[in-house]
Amino acid sequence: MTETSFYCPLLKKAIDHALCLNITYAAEGRISQAIIPEVKDWEEAKQICADCVNAYWNKNNMEAPNVEL
Repeated sequence: MTETSFYCPLLKKAIDHALCLNITYAAEGRISQAIIPEVKDWEEAKQICADCVNAYWNKNNMEAPNVEL
């Protein structure tokens, strides 16, 4: 792993920052989930991303967004 990649608990492997951000945005409904074929279960993604230490809001000391489940 590098500074721009880290372990993703959803995909269970190292991913780059851009993919992480896209997964998080898609889980929040900001972008289409269809553009991220790596994720098979979006309900699981919502749960995992909401608690992930690598989520953009955790990295920037922001309050986590309200994700409707």
